[in-house]
Amino acid sequence: MKVLILGGTQFLGRHFAEIALNQGYRITLFNRGQTNNSLYPDAEKLVGDRVKGDLSALKGRKWDIVIDTAGYFSNLPHLVRATAELLKDSVRTYVFISTISVYPEFQANGDETLPLYPINQELPQQMNAQAYGTLKAMAESVVQEVYGEQGLIIRPGLIVGPYDNTGRFTYWIRRISQGGEVLAPESPELPVQYIDARDLVQWIYRLTLAHKSGVYNAVGPDYCLKLGQFLATCQQVTGSNATFIWVPREILESYKIEHWQELPLWLPPNLQNTFPCLSNSKALANGLNFRSLTQTIHDIWQWDLVEQLEYASGLLRDKEIAILQSMGKINTI
Repeated sequence: MKVLILGGTQFLGRHFAEIALNQGYRITLFNRGQTNNSLYPDAEKLVGDRVKGDLSALKGRKWDIVIDTAGYFSNLPHLVRATAELLKDSVRTYVFISTISVYPEFQANGDETLPLYPINQELPQQMNAQAYGTLKAMAESVVQEVYGEQGLIIRPGLIVGPYDNTGRFTYWIRRISQGGEVLAPESPELPVQYIDARDLVQWIYRLTLAHKSGVYNAVGPDYCLKLGQFLATCQQVTGSNATFIWVPREILESYKIEHWQELPLWLPPNLQNTFPCLSNSKALANGLNFRSLTQTIHDIWQWDLVEQLEYASGLLRDKEIAILQSMGKINTI
């Protein structure tokens, strides 16, 4: 199979590239040639810039599928339209990686038929969660318009794994591995959904080989995972002596803790039992499967021990200590 990857040098794109190469696919990476350019010397590399409209390297070529992971661009629908229309007669399947954030309101066990953000509006001027969801919904509409039954739209939730430069999942693994009293939000019963990037990518390639199209929520696992179980598994995998201090919502809010970004997996009250509770029934019926939580945590932990990236997400240690001390849970750490 011949695969065109738009990007291919960061997080999810790297997994698309590596798994394709391991499967013996012929891959072409199209990007600006400025990030991790030494990766994948056996891959064909085309240089261009979607933001500047430079797509000339893609003209007159043929691939079986194209993978488009475009994310935080204020003109995302225009970028997607430019590549989608240019490649209309050059690829069999256009795979667009969208997001569950296209849903303005979440429901427990909600499926792909949940209403989306309106697409008939001006492009958002400020990038926030609503704008991101709106732009992705607009881009989905473009793919469906241009490709119809040849379009494959994937809506992941939290994507995790090696190469993750957001740190939202990795924060917990790293923090728990350090041991001591660990601040945990509210209750061990809070629901958690995530998907390992490698499981996501392998499944998408299987879908394309089967000539599948349509829209799929891509969330996991295939059971009801709770925060307490996730944190305990991090403790088990890393061999940590961590103990968890469950801090009530009102205390976290009094310290103005930012949901999701500052304290990953913790959400506002209206989202805590809906956002991480979407249905993945359609994806499961079409072959999505998952490696174990233990394996995912282990691989991220080992990768993080080597890379030691600095993340924008995660609770600062000094702030964690201050909150726990205010509760009388610790004297010093």
